[in-house]
Amino acid sequence: MYPLLMLSIASVSVCIERWLSFRTLGNLAPGLVQKVTPLLRNGEFEQAKALVQPESGPVAAVLKTVMEKRTLPKEKVEGLVEEVGQEYFALLERRLPLLDTTTTVAPLLGLLGTILGMIAAFQAISKAGSEGNNDQILGGVAEALYATASGITLAVLCFVAYNYFTARIRRIILETESAATKALNIVHEGDR
Repeated sequence: MYPLLMLSIASVSVCIERWLSFRTLGNLAPGLVQKVTPLLRNGEFEQAKALVQPESGPVAAVLKTVMEKRTLPKEKVEGLVEEVGQEYFALLERRLPLLDTTTTVAPLLGLLGTILGMIAAFQAISKAGSEGNNDQILGGVAEALYATASGITLAVLCFVAYNYFTARIRRIILETESAATKALNIVHEGDR
């Protein structure tokens, strides 16, 4: 149960830290692309920069990169935009492998705890012989099964949290790529 307790504490810490990180690192700046696109079409880059500058998150970062590097060839700007996006995506994925690993390891640790508890219960039965107290033995078996229940519960919670965060990352990646593509296509319309 001690390894499960440590995994529980670590997993809860990761969930809280990731939730707080996603609030800033995963900011999609809703409505920003719709406000900036007409300005880019009209060549009003300074006004577009003024809108993007106070925003944070990957969408704002890739839009800034497109505007700042718009004089470079499109392929070069695409590479720079990809670098900026990858930095954000790597930060968003930090520590998530712990949740994934806990999903796999927690039930196994719970099962191991149950097996060890059952071994101890059977040893108690053999030592007690025929005058053994059945209530004590059954209590030991029930206690051993708590390990499996704890492991499975922890695994389910980590599985849900991991899927939630990875789904958010996928959405953030799609929104960021869409914003970058729109801005790049507008800024480099004449390159075709």
